[in-house]
Amino acid sequence: MTNLNRLTLSNTILIVIIIIVILINYLQFNNQKDIVYIDNIKLFNGFNMTKDIKVVEEAKIRKKGKELDSLYAIFQTIKDKENNNFKSLQQQIAYKSKAFQELQDNYSHNLSENIWNRLNNYIKEYAQTNNLKIILGTSGNGNVMFAQESIDLTDQILEFSNRKYEGNN
Repeated sequence: MTNLNRLTLSNTILIVIIIIVILINYLQFNNQKDIVYIDNIKLFNGFNMTKDIKVVEEAKIRKKGKELDSLYAIFQTIKDKENNNFKSLQQQIAYKSKAFQELQDNYSHNLSENIWNRLNNYIKEYAQTNNLKIILGTSGNGNVMFAQESIDLTDQILEFSNRKYEGNN
């Protein structure tokens, strides 16, 4: 091999290596945000819909709780347990207590379900808009054991979701 051929071969190999290194760096940088995560608890609690529903529903629960407390107070003042009012009041308390518990259970279930349905739509839209392949959710129970803060998009998705919820695009 002549010196010129060796030089050409060396230059070609060097150029190929440089292209490969550049390509690897580009792909690594480009794919860096393909997989991100959000803090489910922070997202849920910071979402304006959660706050709005809590205000309305918790007022209903407080009202029903006060009604139940009033019945308990009346119940405590009745001395004669043979009295028909006592048995009637006892039945009322049992009925309202059960209804109160159901109201609280429904509130918790419906609140979570309705909010997560809305948030999941916003998260999907955000992911599609930003070309994200996977958004993992963490809630402190072991789904994501560690992740760099640079791929935590909780605040961005919360801001995006609140804008969408409030009707601002």
